[in-house]
Amino acid sequence: MRFQFANSDLEDLYYEEKGKEAYPDYVVTAFFKRMQTIKSAKNENDLRAIKGNHFEKMEGENNKYSIRLNQQYRLIFSLENDGVCKIMLIKEISNHYS
Repeated sequence: MRFQFANSDLEDLYYEEKGKEAYPDYVVTAFFKRMQTIKSAKNENDLRAIKGNHFEKMEGENNKYSIRLNQQYRLIFSLENDGVCKIMLIKEISNHYS
């Protein structure tokens, strides 16, 4: 699945591992595992099929979804259409309980 980053900090984390000190080590590890899963997926249905992802539409939000990194942290994104295919626009890592 194609993805882009709406947040330059997450883009730097993914491509250059910059800013990883902003998150606990286990969150950074989970972020890279989820990104590999996203990269390998053909579309969002592949991601929905993996129960451990907890792929969920966010309540009260239009076109905003989340995938669990762990019990506390979520990867927040939207699904955009560029005319050819859907793109996952990754927005933030959210601390669900803060």
